[in-house]
Amino acid sequence: MLKTKLCAPAINAMSLSGRVIDLRELEGKKVLVKFHRFSGCPIARRQVDDLIEAQEALGTAGIETIVVLHSSADKMHPNFDEVPGLHLVADPTKSLYRAYQAEFHWQKLFSLASWRATLASFARGYFPQVTRFQGGILGLPCDFLVDEHGRIAATHYGTHFGDSWTAADALQAATVR
Repeated sequence: MLKTKLCAPAINAMSLSGRVIDLRELEGKKVLVKFHRFSGCPIARRQVDDLIEAQEALGTAGIETIVVLHSSADKMHPNFDEVPGLHLVADPTKSLYRAYQAEFHWQKLFSLASWRATLASFARGYFPQVTRFQGGILGLPCDFLVDEHGRIAATHYGTHFGDSWTAADALQAATVR
C-alpha cells in the first residue's frame, strides 16, 4: 500500500473525452485519484455518478478528480460523461492499478458489506451490465488525495466493493491536510 508523503505515481493517460491527463501538469492543484471496478459494475456506476454530481463542490475547493476504471473507453462511453474538473480514464491493462497498488481479492465477492453495497446500488436503479464486464469482476476501490506538490496527502484502500470515498470524504481529507 502506498503511504502518505510519497510522490504519487505518474499518471499519463487519455481521458474519456480525448484529453491527455498528466498528473505532473496538475501540480499546483489538489487531485483526487479514484480507482473503481469495471464500467458495468452497479456499485462503480453509482459511485462515479455521485461523484460527477458533486464535482462542482470539489472544483470550488480546488480539487481536480481523476477516476480510473479497468474497462476500455468503448465500454465506458455509454455510461459516463466527463464534467469540468473530472477526468475518466480507461485502464483495461490495469497498469495504473499496479502503480497505485490497488488490490484484487476474490474473497471480497463473499463479503456481506460488498453485497449490501450491491443491493443499495440496485435500489437506486443501477444493475449489472454484463456486456460491459471487462478486466474481471474483482477489484477494491481505492482513493488518493494528491497535494499541490504531487505528493500523496491521504489514502483510502477499500475493504469491500462499495468502500470508496464520497466527495464529502475527499473534501474532509483536503481540509485536514
